[in-house]
Amino acid sequence: MKRKVVWIGILALGLICFVTLPVLAQEVAKSPVSRKAPTFSGMLLQPKFVTMFLLAIAAVVLLYLRRMGERTRVALLLFATFAFGIAGNLPGRFFQAYVMHPSPICATTKPFLFGLRLPFVVTIVVIGILTLIGPKLFCSYVCPVGAVEELAAKISRKFKFRMFRINPSATLLTRMVVFALFVALSVTAYLHTTFKGKIYPVSLYDYINPFHGFEITGGQPVMEMVFNFLPLVLVIVLAFKWYRPFCYAVCPVGLFTHWLEQTGALRVTFVPDKCTRCDRCVTETACPAVPEILKDAAYRPDCFACNQCIAACPTGALKWGTRRSAPQ
Repeated sequence: MKRKVVWIGILALGLICFVTLPVLAQEVAKSPVSRKAPTFSGMLLQPKFVTMFLLAIAAVVLLYLRRMGERTRVALLLFATFAFGIAGNLPGRFFQAYVMHPSPICATTKPFLFGLRLPFVVTIVVIGILTLIGPKLFCSYVCPVGAVEELAAKISRKFKFRMFRINPSATLLTRMVVFALFVALSVTAYLHTTFKGKIYPVSLYDYINPFHGFEITGGQPVMEMVFNFLPLVLVIVLAFKWYRPFCYAVCPVGLFTHWLEQTGALRVTFVPDKCTRCDRCVTETACPAVPEILKDAAYRPDCFACNQCIAACPTGALKWGTRRSAPQ
């Protein structure tokens, strides 16, 4: 009964925020004050970012109280996919308030090309704060690309497809090489476009950005549409065989949050005395972080708070706690 009350409360809160916050934003936009240059606090209070925080906080509470069931997580992932991926394509200002712009990839790479701008800074700050609260909370419960990857992995497990385990060291190296290549190409302007006689660097990530797959616009040439949707389609297809392939091997946000999550407050903790070495947490998940969690390693591969290892453990040897949680 308590679980149903918590679940209904979260759904109601999410629905109220999703419905009312854009309306309030429209009213604020009509005032003369809103025509001034945007401020950091003003942008941070935009409906999109407020909803991100509320969604992430709801996820943290459910995880910590051990109320994050499979259906609940699927519902949160579907909400993130719709709110931050699909909604921006629907007509009206109501849904435009949730457009994922700048996309997280743009926010972490475009400053190298165009300098720091307020929308970039706000997006990075939000991602950073959520990562410090819990393991990759933005990537886990807010990012629409991460959400569809997670949903694909769940479908794969449901139909018992064989999933290959990612080598975290190799994927981290790949992610770092891609980012280093991006920086090198940006500095040299090897990839560039010319506008009014001036040369502007083009981001390598523009060619492999799956966030573009959520942007639906009419009247595009066929090849432009293919390049627009192809990265997202490939990511979804690969996610049936590898757990979160884009997050682990390519995404610059994943690289940024990988280092940041090592100091995050909430994490999966291991209680050795309760462990029977049944290895169900390893065999029933495709997450590469689990073996390092069992070693109680301080430095770990990316953990996306999927809760699968905790749900698989029959003795409660894995649980949500803090970095300073003592084994019990």
